Amino acid sequence: MQNELNNIGKVFTTDVLIVGAGLAGVVTATKIQELNPSAKILLIEKGYYGYTGDSTKAGHGIVMMAPEDDLDIFCEEQVKQNQHGTYLNDQEYMIEYQKDGYTYLQELERLGGVFSHNEDGSFHYHKEFDGKLVSSANLDLDFMTGFAHKVIENGARVLERTYFTDILTNNGKAVGAVAFNIDTLEFYIIRAKAVVMAAADFSATAKDMFFTPATALYAAYEAGGQLRNVEQLLQYDLCIRNTGNYIYGMHWVVFNRLGENIFEKYGCTDFEDIGVDFIRGALKEVADGNGPLYADYSKLPATSTTEGEGFNQGILMKKRVAMNKFIRSLGDENVLTKPEVSLFARVATRPLRADIDGKTTVENMWGVGFITMCGTAHGSWVHGDGVGNAGRTALRAGKNIAEEIDRIELDDINIDQVKAFKSRIFDAFNYKGDQLPYKVIHYLSRLISDPKNSVNKTEDTIDAVLAELTAMREQLEATIYVPEGDGHHLFKALESRRMIDMLEIMYLTYKERKETRGYHVRGDYTDRDDAVYTKWIVVDKGEDGRPVVSYERIPFERYKWKPEVWAK
Repeated sequence: MQNELNNIGKVFTTDVLIVGAGLAGVVTATKIQELNPSAKILLIEKGYYGYTGDSTKAGHGIVMMAPEDDLDIFCEEQVKQNQHGTYLNDQEYMIEYQKDGYTYLQELERLGGVFSHNEDGSFHYHKEFDGKLVSSANLDLDFMTGFAHKVIENGARVLERTYFTDILTNNGKAVGAVAFNIDTLEFYIIRAKAVVMAAADFSATAKDMFFTPATALYAAYEAGGQLRNVEQLLQYDLCIRNTGNYIYGMHWVVFNRLGENIFEKYGCTDFEDIGVDFIRGALKEVADGNGPLYADYSKLPATSTTEGEGFNQGILMKKRVAMNKFIRSLGDENVLTKPEVSLFARVATRPLRADIDGKTTVENMWGVGFITMCGTAHGSWVHGDGVGNAGRTALRAGKNIAEEIDRIELDDINIDQVKAFKSRIFDAFNYKGDQLPYKVIHYLSRLISDPKNSVNKTEDTIDAVLAELTAMREQLEATIYVPEGDGHHLFKALESRRMIDMLEIMYLTYKERKETRGYHVRGDYTDRDDAVYTKWIVVDKGEDGRPVVSYERIPFERYKWKPEVWAK
């Protein structure tokens, strides 16, 4: 078998294959190396090792349950109010995930992370704003550098500029993966005892830093990984209309041309995230001719109880206070004081199902980081939990893998499966269209961001999107082309194909949940229906390869917080 594989591509053999070398990937590797130094680890990364992933560069803060924070009150808020929750939480996972917040910071620091400290050596942490029930700790901007260096020093191998495409399976077990080098197009076959999915979520809106492809997520699903809560992520961000730059934490000081505060006019309550009430209110104001909308910086609070310490939405509070004072000094008529703003939809999904140890429903496959955030159903996302989610899930999965890897046998590879995956990758060079693949990606991004297909989607618009996705899949080979030898556009062709496939799964689940709940929003079912839809929607790959959407009962008899209708 080995000789035949060598004729197909370059073969690597390892104990643990980690797909994605961002923070979640390198922390997983670090923890495995600490507990099982003899385990062989290989990481594959499409970018440059140490500089990619959902890292600290978006805000350089990490949320944690401080010793004085009340775990019970915080978790109750996540279940009842957090838009990722709304009773769709796995409450057992959530409590286990949150309870060791302070100690997991200590563990991350011991393994290589750099945090801010007080003069007495304790962690420096704070509340980002009044009323937040969880604390935030400050960390070094290059937080993952220490982990990345240590992983290499301890003997792990890294294939960078390598694009992962598919998971190899044998009798329902994950036994490796295939990939190719973006620069040389060399085809790689990786044999492994265990596969760790440490890639990002699928963020379908191709704008700024928030687009991430569906390739890894769909590969996990195609290998047999169950998806849960696929439908639970539609967010809108506030941005400056002319530039598209995001301005976080400003939606509660947005006004219409009549001087009415949108946040107050529509009874909004969520100061941290933009809720559906604000989105619909802003859209209505523009439709009613009350635009443009603008953010009035002068209405921001000049100070906070943190007295200049710590971060607020990624900005040092003392710098933000100074900025506010400067803007106020410019006068009400200055354009900097009241920039025109608009809303931008972020349509995404993070549904790979994993348990508290990171195990997916596929034997020998683990999932860590954002790819599993909704799939684990912990529902405890707040600003600053991107780094926290990566680190916390990686530490748990790494410990579990280190304990189990010596008991897992290196399994055989299905050569026919390898050949089929290789053909599916490189056949894109034979496509006969006249558009580069990114044209499809950008078109789909605009299609699903349209309010009628996102915040106001209905049965009719969902069906229309599903029909268009089917037509695009059938016509893809006649629509796009890949320049000969161009690895970048080759993986963009794969991403466009997987974007169509994953969006189809998303819209199938949108269709199934006939209500508005948290980050799942519909225009024809605008209220939450606890009596019918307080249940998980799960997606499995059917025998014909098509997605099978079904419901799963939530075990509220084991949970502390229950919807009012449950007792009835």
